[in-house]
Amino acid sequence: MNNKRKNVLLWYRSSTGSAALEFSLIFIPFIMAFLFLAELCRVVYISSALDLILAESSYRTSLRQPDSDYHAYFTKALNKRLGVWPLFTKENKISVSAQYCDDIAALIENGKHCSSTHAVGKPLALYHVNIHYQPLFFLFPTVMVEQRWKRKVAFVQEFQRGEL
Repeated sequence: MNNKRKNVLLWYRSSTGSAALEFSLIFIPFIMAFLFLAELCRVVYISSALDLILAESSYRTSLRQPDSDYHAYFTKALNKRLGVWPLFTKENKISVSAQYCDDIAALIENGKHCSSTHAVGKPLALYHVNIHYQPLFFLFPTVMVEQRWKRKVAFVQEFQRGEL
């Protein structure tokens, strides 16, 4: 019995394998922190790229002639620009909508009194873009980042601005 006790004490006091244990205790949090930073950089990059894509697409759409279909042109321009930027894939679900308003008061009320189909004679356009973001490393719950992917931008339709 005394010999068993002595062997247990020797095993307990032994330092063999301590480097592997210390490495595993440090390596796992290091990898998690690295993946967290990589996901955070990806979130910031996609958010900035989405803002730029939205601004460019809506600007180009606002320069269209009054007889054109603004919503279709905006969707086409947005999809064209999304295909050029990395990290936007076909798996990202993007919904696009547009509302056309008569005056600034209607626009300020978040488009409650605006039309989503009739653009002629309405000089203000409010474009909405929603992207459903899927985290790559699954460190963020989707609920936390969902609200950050809703973008709105208002533009004056250039060829209809005399009606403001």
